[in-house]
Amino acid sequence: MKIKKSLTQQYFFLLRSNQASILLITLWVLSILTIFAISLGYAARTQLHYTRHLYDRLKVHYLARSGVEKSIAVLADSENQIFSALNETWANSEELFKELPIDDGFVTVSYFLDEDDAGQGQKKYTILYGVMDESSRIDINYAPADVISTLLERIGKVPLNRAEAIAAAIVDWRDENGIVSLGGAENEYYQGLVTPYTCRNGKFQVMQELLLVRGMDQEIFSRIKEAITVYETVKVNINTAGFDVFYALGLGKNLCKRILEYRRGRDGIAGTKDDNVFKTAGDLRNIGSLFTEESAQINYLISSNMITTKTEIFRINSKGQIKYEKREHAGRIICVVKYCQDKKNQILYWHEE
Repeated sequence: MKIKKSLTQQYFFLLRSNQASILLITLWVLSILTIFAISLGYAARTQLHYTRHLYDRLKVHYLARSGVEKSIAVLADSENQIFSALNETWANSEELFKELPIDDGFVTVSYFLDEDDAGQGQKKYTILYGVMDESSRIDINYAPADVISTLLERIGKVPLNRAEAIAAAIVDWRDENGIVSLGGAENEYYQGLVTPYTCRNGKFQVMQELLLVRGMDQEIFSRIKEAITVYETVKVNINTAGFDVFYALGLGKNLCKRILEYRRGRDGIAGTKDDNVFKTAGDLRNIGSLFTEESAQINYLISSNMITTKTEIFRINSKGQIKYEKREHAGRIICVVKYCQDKKNQILYWHEE
């Protein structure tokens, strides 16, 4: 009887041990499956978030692209053969260019016009909804050395001697000869640098190329970049240029302000129907009474053939946006277009952000 009892106890002990082992194994398996399920869920969530991000990115790209196409269509509908001015539809129209709804997003085409300089780095800007006239900037591929020097001194805040040297180096960079201007630089200088490169001896292709020119640095470039262009505008449009550009062309501050005030018309707001428009370069003399020095400054611009009243090159700054409850996704396309009424338009510059 004792033997049977002992065997029975051993049997139940082994049975309980096996059950405990099975329970332990089961718990381990459940733990592993739980970890696997959590990892799988996290991976799926990450992939879903990444896919959503790519979808939003693609969507805002096409929203911004639609703004570019819209801008070109408006240019085609409002082509003016006589002059190009801020009171035209393509230059300022909230109805056509401000937060246009498309599906669950919207697109805005806009730019800033600098209208005054209060000194001490204080600027007055007006936001306009539309396409920017690229001829409202100074083309450094064609501007004379004295205009570039004035631009660097007045807008770039560069001392006169250094401004003249950088201007000479800019002219040397863009001309096709190897003759060194006074204070300038040609290929010999650039080849002698720690990291040598070749002087282009040709026109600037993009504005950032200025940073390769002797004497230029990022700080100066950041100050002047909104006042310059390289896209074959040649002349400055006096109907669309801002304060800095007029000032860089050599006009006095007071004269710059008076020109902009005259352009704004009776309501004092740029880009409205009552704006005064210059139909010819000579109309710049019609802003009112001028001092002798002011007349001389205007006459110099006219006689130097540096100003115009018409453009065919435009800068489009198109921003596509999607807004959710807790986040916003945006994309931007900046491009420069040469609009040709009877020919295919040319894209001179294209940048996506």
